Amino acid sequence: MILASLVMAAIPAFVSLSLGDAQQRAVANGVDVQTALATVRERESELAIARRSGVPHLTADYTLAPQANGANNGTVEQSLFGVGVGISIGDLVAQNPGVRVAAAELLAAQRNADAAVIAARLNAVKLYFTALQTIAVERVRADAIAGAQRDRGAAELRARAGESPQIDVVRADVTLAQAYADYARAQADRADAVESLAVATAVSPASLTAQTSSPVLPANLPAQDRAVARALAYRPEVTALLATIQSRMASITAARRSGFPTATVQAGYTTGTDTGIPVHGPSVTAHVELPVAPTTSPRVDAAQAQLDIAQAQLLAERRTLTLEIASALRDARAQEVAAAAAERGRAEAQRALQAVEIGYKEGASSSLDVAEARRTYDQAAVDALVAEYKRAQALAEIQVIVP
Repeated sequence: MILASLVMAAIPAFVSLSLGDAQQRAVANGVDVQTALATVRERESELAIARRSGVPHLTADYTLAPQANGANNGTVEQSLFGVGVGISIGDLVAQNPGVRVAAAELLAAQRNADAAVIAARLNAVKLYFTALQTIAVERVRADAIAGAQRDRGAAELRARAGESPQIDVVRADVTLAQAYADYARAQADRADAVESLAVATAVSPASLTAQTSSPVLPANLPAQDRAVARALAYRPEVTALLATIQSRMASITAARRSGFPTATVQAGYTTGTDTGIPVHGPSVTAHVELPVAPTTSPRVDAAQAQLDIAQAQLLAERRTLTLEIASALRDARAQEVAAAAAERGRAEAQRALQAVEIGYKEGASSSLDVAEARRTYDQAAVDALVAEYKRAQALAEIQVIVP
């Protein structure tokens, strides 16, 4: 799979934290991922218990009881000690479906953990590009201040020379103040975004300063039908539900066997004293329980309902994934178009601003024209920058959600 961090030549990366590293660290530090992995360990233990449920158990018995004396002259004691091996027939009957249930539950937990990893990676992608975007926007806003200062200088020169009214300087001051306000907001946005990325990846915010250009690699979008087919075949959300269905089917089998009589058999060797006479030899004990009020039918109905729920969830998840993949691909294509259009708009706004600034110096344009052209260009520059980062983010997300 092509790494999502290598999708755009114009998009930089943090020197100390690549996009791939950010995803790995976000997965390692994600609470949801850790919770899902703990659930996997729990299911592994439950599977081990299920596999050992049919293993025979060792028994040891000791009996001490008073007993009538045959000579009718008091009592004697009966003392017996026995060791042996016992097994529950019910455990043997329930072991196979129990193991199937536990194994399916383990597989479902593993796939749920994989889904948590995907969610953590997607969040890392979003945080990564948001941080880069806000840093770039902050630079654009700083450039806007420099441009507004140049416009004010030009207005002041013309006003001193008597070529324009003092109101031109006032308008330039207003534009400069707005540029400072936009820069302050950009600084706050940058600090928030960088700190969010640092917290999610367990790095220092101070380390997220230096940037380097990403290598140029093509990032062709996959065909929608192929992407959907791969997602339905390999996405963990689907495989987790398939495992859940297998678990529910095994639960139905276990429910049908729950009405079987419960029997326990023990066999071993007993030694001791009975009526004052030493005894020893093999011994066998059998215990059978028949349920008076059987619950097999309700248990089967409950298990069947759980199976129906899992099958409905699988159908819904497949529909959701189909829509998600299709929407992501459409969004990525739309972002490509939007980025190209925004860049054309930025270039046009830049040419218009340059023309208006030249015209103002020559007296052909007013200060209102300069202020409006400056605001238009500044916003167009931000829009083009945001569109470029949104395009890169969309391509990176495709790499995550399509196996």
